[in-house]
Amino acid sequence: MLYDGASIYAQYEKTEADSRAESRRERLIRLAYSHASANSIPMPEKLIIEKGALGKPTFQNAPWLRFSISHSGGIWACAFCRHDVGIDIEAHAERDCLSLARRFFQKDEIEYAARGGTEAFYEVWTAKESYVKLLGTGIDAGFMHFSVIENGRLCGDRLFVRFTTIPSPAGYSFCLCRWADE
Repeated sequence: MLYDGASIYAQYEKTEADSRAESRRERLIRLAYSHASANSIPMPEKLIIEKGALGKPTFQNAPWLRFSISHSGGIWACAFCRHDVGIDIEAHAERDCLSLARRFFQKDEIEYAARGGTEAFYEVWTAKESYVKLLGTGIDAGFMHFSVIENGRLCGDRLFVRFTTIPSPAGYSFCLCRWADE
């Protein structure tokens, strides 16, 4: 699937054995080569994955190919792009979404989630997580320091990014984040 210049790959992992049959690392590398071949992108003979200073994985010897990975509720997903990219997929779990929103969201995001319920909560959550993955900071950097809601809707303008909601199976939310000027 192609969304906003990024190739998205998603795979169900029905059982623990499915995720072990081909490790996620092996799957990432296999898909990177497949993506590169389909898009005439030069690749080294062997990919080397390393983690940046803040823990974001990159291809050390293929910096021209950026990626982001996410997994939740039995789905593993990956995005490849020539520019920085962040993705997040979340399975909707039975939880007190408003309590989580009060803990991690800004006021406008809490109001948005309260009005829209579970779907709205996960729309905000996946946007926020895809943004911190784009930055390479992860959620430890703090979701409270920024908002993805502006004028009552999902918007990345203040962050200089754009969010793309990816169609997903019922009970999941999936978001892609890219820099607005790329």
